[in-house]
Amino acid sequence: MRAVVLYWDRLIEFLNENFINTWVSNVELERTPRQKAYMAQRPKNESRTFDKTNPLAKAIMQGWKEHSPVDCLVIAPELDVMGKLPLNDFFHDSSQRGIPDEDAYLKFLEDSLDAKFPGFSEK
Repeated sequence: MRAVVLYWDRLIEFLNENFINTWVSNVELERTPRQKAYMAQRPKNESRTFDKTNPLAKAIMQGWKEHSPVDCLVIAPELDVMGKLPLNDFFHDSSQRGIPDEDAYLKFLEDSLDAKFPGFSEK
């Protein structure tokens, strides 16, 4: 996510109070065409690839949008995807509507926590 959005103190506080924030590499989950070349060059002492049969990995893959370089997902403790947001679409949509990125992202997070399932309306 752009540092601009994460610079906003109110958003950082909300994230820290309500979420465990982490990231997963698209390369590790084989979402990029460079995965094979990357894995061949990877130092042997680095961790092995991400287990895609793991329930958390399955939840992450459920929330993916094809061809999106970065997806923001809200995943419940039960591993249900509560919200999904391809960030390229997010920044385009919020700027088109004149909504500051911080407010639009905070609304996405709040809607996810309220079980409104933002991002699931797309086909």
